[in-house]
Amino acid sequence: YNITEYIKSGVRKLKKYKIIIAIVLALILGLFIYGYILLDSINIKELPENDEDLGITPTPAPTEPVQEKSESGTAAVTNIALFGLDRRNPDESSRSDTIIIASLDKINEMIKVTSLMRDMYVAIPGKQSNRINTAYAFGGATLAIKTINSNFGLDIRDYVAVDFLGLEKMIDKMGGLELNVKDYEIPEINGVSKSGLQKLNGKQVVDYARIRHVGDADFERTQRQRYILDCLYKKIKSQGIAKLPRTISALLPYVETSLSKTEIMELVMEVSQYDAEGITQFRVPADGLFENKKVRGMYVLVPDIKANKKLLHQFIYEIKEEKAASQYISSY
Repeated sequence: YNITEYIKSGVRKLKKYKIIIAIVLALILGLFIYGYILLDSINIKELPENDEDLGITPTPAPTEPVQEKSESGTAAVTNIALFGLDRRNPDESSRSDTIIIASLDKINEMIKVTSLMRDMYVAIPGKQSNRINTAYAFGGATLAIKTINSNFGLDIRDYVAVDFLGLEKMIDKMGGLELNVKDYEIPEINGVSKSGLQKLNGKQVVDYARIRHVGDADFERTQRQRYILDCLYKKIKSQGIAKLPRTISALLPYVETSLSKTEIMELVMEVSQYDAEGITQFRVPADGLFENKKVRGMYVLVPDIKANKKLLHQFIYEIKEEKAASQYISSY
């Protein structure tokens, strides 16, 4: 009798767990569908599908680190170009005032961002060598991505671009952003009269992101831009997975991207599971690996491409020891 009751109790518990699992799965599916529908207003612009048109080489050179693969065979790291455009009118061509590589690392479960200094003097495919930020003005996102890939041996196939007005509206939609303002930054931000941690509105965040005449000039400027991304990431993540679709859909109308609605939702759901509290940061060119020069009347940073490329690959594709160990164990 006791055994029979025990079995019946176990069956009841199993049914209960199945119902709970079914409800959770239904909620997740519902959130995905809801978010997908809300993305109808996104400005999607497709890029060439041919790797050659994006400057992606078929195989890495023997001296380059080989990118790790996940169990499904897809790349363990997804690289996406982020462009901040110096324009007020969406119909005008512009340079990429901000260039950042966002690397979504599935193995380490973290987001890595790398700033590319806009005055870096590099080879631009089909054009004369120039500052890297001019590539976007010459040929839009396609040429800008091709320039990054061909110089640094990367595999970027997608991008997200936002201009000043778009960023301003995005921040305002988020209810502002808390940033730590330094004393010497106060005169550069309209309406700010004190230093320290404080909430800035969209226009003030744009002012903060563009500061370059105080501090360590453009080097500190890129640091501020990565700081803004980190604060945005933390604020969005703190809202919880239930609010993610609505939050993302509220922000995306102000950006231009090559990512499809399905890809966006997949990436959002993936990143929401990452344990990392913030974003890991890097900058190219790295300290000591460039020269200040004047070329054709322009003051530019001439990077040691080989050395910077090596450090960039190490930063993007490095697997932490504990993650590497877990990968090894799970494969046996």
